Formats: sequence, structure tokens, C-alpha cells
Amino acid sequence: MIEQHNSLAEKFIKKWFWLYLFSFIVAPIWYIIKIVLSTDLAVDEIWIIYGVMSLMVLVSSFNDLWMAESLNKFIPEYITKNRYDKVKSILFYAIFAQAITWSIIFLLFFFWADFLWNHYFHDIKSVNIVKIFSFFFLWSTFFHVINVFFQAIQNTFLQKITELFRMFFILSFTLYMFFSNIWTMFYYSLSWILGLYFGIIIAIIYFYRKYYLVYLKDVKIIYSKQLFLSIFKYALIVFLWSQASTLLSQVDMQMIIYILWNTDAGYYTNYLSIIWIPFVIIWPIFSFLFPVFSELVAKEEHNKIKLIKSIFIKNFLSFSITFSILFLVFWEIISTILFWDKFLQSGIILQYSILFLSFNFLLQINFNILAANWKVKERLKIILVALFVNTILNLIFIKLIWVSGAALATWFGWVLIWFLSELKLKEYHTSFDYKYLLKNISIFTLIWSGMYLFIIPLFSVINNRIYEFLFLAFISLIYFWIYAYVNLADFKYFYKEIRKIKTWWNGKIEYIWDTP
Repeated sequence: MIEQHNSLAEKFIKKWFWLYLFSFIVAPIWYIIKIVLSTDLAVDEIWIIYGVMSLMVLVSSFNDLWMAESLNKFIPEYITKNRYDKVKSILFYAIFAQAITWSIIFLLFFFWADFLWNHYFHDIKSVNIVKIFSFFFLWSTFFHVINVFFQAIQNTFLQKITELFRMFFILSFTLYMFFSNIWTMFYYSLSWILGLYFGIIIAIIYFYRKYYLVYLKDVKIIYSKQLFLSIFKYALIVFLWSQASTLLSQVDMQMIIYILWNTDAGYYTNYLSIIWIPFVIIWPIFSFLFPVFSELVAKEEHNKIKLIKSIFIKNFLSFSITFSILFLVFWEIISTILFWDKFLQSGIILQYSILFLSFNFLLQINFNILAANWKVKERLKIILVALFVNTILNLIFIKLIWVSGAALATWFGWVLIWFLSELKLKEYHTSFDYKYLLKNISIFTLIWSGMYLFIIPLFSVINNRIYEFLFLAFISLIYFWIYAYVNLADFKYFYKEIRKIKTWWNGKIEYIWDTP
């Protein structure tokens, strides 16, 4: 079921390839869907759709006490022992636990839709949207279990291609609504449900044919209290961490809803889509870190972890600063190209946090090291502190500078999380290469001045959304080629060290899993 004949290095390279390939395919689909919706719907209507989805995300963390994530922990272990009865049992436990919470939460959303619009969304149009997405929540959790199973057995191809199919069908139905002139929140929301149904059907077919018939059909489910409790105990620890993380990711949006209004939340929703663009590029790289750090912790090769941390910090600091400068120049162009002039405010919000993007990259590195050392409680404490501080700052800043205050509070949270994680990782402390940073900041600040003076005025001459997009893509390509040339020597060193990392994997460990 897991490719145990391959070395860990071979498997992980393949895994990284599929993660990157499908990430670059799926990410544009998300943006195309949002561009279509932003074109046809009002700002407050955009918020209703994504606000309902945000609420679903918040509630979904309570869905199964994180039992599904236990699949990542236990399934690889039992597969290597050829205990497929336990694999089938864990799947049954996860689905059974979710079946109860699925039903309860679905019924609450469906029958409390009137209560939510009156006391939370403040817009009667949200009633039908809540009911539609209650079905989306119901079936997306089932899709999630199958997807996590594919992840647990390290089949990242199936994990990502089923997600691709789901997004492809959502996009297809969205475009159908668009070209059929059915420009309403109801029908656009319906496209999400229809796309999900097709994604589930494909995922079930893959699972049934490739794994259930071959490995699980003839084994019996074990009704073991001890097995269930061991899974539940692990899930509970992860659940506490995930709860705090989910709340932290949603606190800014919830504060905007509480203090301001739906239109303001609509601007903030599209701001989040813009600031997520650099993460599309770097997220698969960060997923590369955890198994590397876990391997080195097991071998007690802590100096190598410090080396990896040092080279990642050096390269990703320069990358994040370069990306931030580009966004700081073209914030108005980016927001209007993606979401039209009515979402110009989303670009204005971007200016309040984009220069602090580096701290988010830094904290991702630290949290991977904490995860590799199984310091779940430390991560939980950090997130809880950040959650408290971020809530207070949101209350203050939103009152002072409107919706942009939420972005300002967010970057304070990034800095705080990075700082606290550094304190928890004193044994892995590394110093910054200030000369390298100063070189990049100086060069690209000079380029920023040139682009601001000579490139920005050209967009007013073009005055065509498609041509503006192509011109921006061309400018960005040249910009990052300059960045690559300026840092060529450091990239060569980075690549050389990554190749060394591969040689540390000797294939003795035949399975890995990700820890949230």
C-alpha cells in the first residue's frame, strides 16, 4: 500500500513533485473562481459567500475532535506491520465519529439559517447560502477523510488529483453559471456543491478500486476500546492545537464582522486572496521541511537542523522582502486586475501587512522544527498567547483605522509568534546575514523607485484588463530574473546543501507522516 521498496529520499522527491505540480494547477483555479464571482457580485455578496465558508471552517475544527488527522499518525505504522484490520478499523472509527458530528452541525446550520442572518450576517440573502453550504460542509468532511487517507499512505498523486478534480468541476459549474447569465449568489454557491459531489465520486472510485478491494475488503473491523482510546488520545492533543490555530486564522475576519459590516468584510476577503499568492509558491517547500527535521531529530543531528534553518532563513528572507516590494509597487494594479475597481480597497489593506510577510515565513520554519521535536504543547501555548494579543489588537486597530486595522493586527501576530517560537528554540538559534539582507533591500528598493516612476504610468495607457495582466506578468518575470541573478551564488549554495540533505536519507526509515 505504501511504496516501501523505495528509499525515503526517492519517495519524498516524488511527493514534493506532485505537491508542487498540483499546487500550481489548483491555485489558479481558486483565483479564477473568485475573479468570476467578484465580477458579477457586489462586495457585500462576496462577503456573504466567503463569510459563510469562513464560519464553516471555524466550526469544522469541532467536527471530529481531529480523529481524521489520526489517520496520518497510525495508518503508516500499521501498514508497515501488515495490520490491515487495524487500518480498516481506524478508518471506520474516523468516519463513525464524524457521522455523528456531521449530522448535528449540518442540522444546526440548516435549521438555524434564519437565526444566523438575523444575529450574525445581518443580510436576509444569507439564509439560502447558509443552507446550501450546510450540505457543502456535510459532504466535504467525508471527502476530507478519503483525502487524508491518501496522504497517510503517501500517495500524494491521488491526494492532489482528487482535489484537482473537485476544483475543476466547481470551476466548470461556475463558468456555466457565468456564461448562462445566472449571476446570483444562490447559483454560484450551488456550483460548489455540485463540484464537490463529482470530486467525492472520483475519490471513492480511486479508493475502492485501488485500496479497498485489494487490501481491506476481506479483513474485519476490530472493535477495540484500547485501539480507539489510543487514536482518540492523539487526536485530542492535535485537536487542542488545531482549535487555537483555527481561531487565530479567523479572529481578524470575525472582529470585522462584529465591529464593522458585510461590505468591509468583503474587501478583507479579497485582500486575503491577494496576500496568499506568495504562499502558493513557497508552501510545498515548507512541507518539505518537516520530514527532514524529523529524520535529523531522530538521529540527534541538531547541527544539521541549524544549518538548514540558516540557509532557509537567508534565502526566504530575501525572497519575501523582494515579493513584498513588488506588491508594494503594484498593489493598486493587482487588486483591480484581479477583482475590478470596486475592490481597490483590498489593495489598500494589503499595504498594511505585506512588508511583514517575512515573519510569517520565519515562523513556518520554526513551527516545523517544533513539530519535528514533538513540542505540540509549546506550539499550543504560543498560538494561545498570539490569539489573545491579536484579539485585543483587532479591537483597537479596527476602531482606529477601519478594516486595515485587522491587517495591522495580523502582522503584529506574525512577529509575536516568530519571537516566541525563537525563545522555545534556543538550541537552534542562528544569526541573520545582515549584509546579504541589506544588499537585497538596497537593490530592490532602487528597482522599486524605478518601477514606481516609469512602469506604473504605463498601465494607465494600456487601460485593458487582460493586457494589463500580461504586462504585469512580463514585468514580474523580469523582476524575479533580476532577483535570481543578484542572488545566484547564494542559490547555488542553497541547492548544494539541499543535495547534501538527500544523502542523509539512507532508506532505513520506510515510512513518514505529517504532524499538524
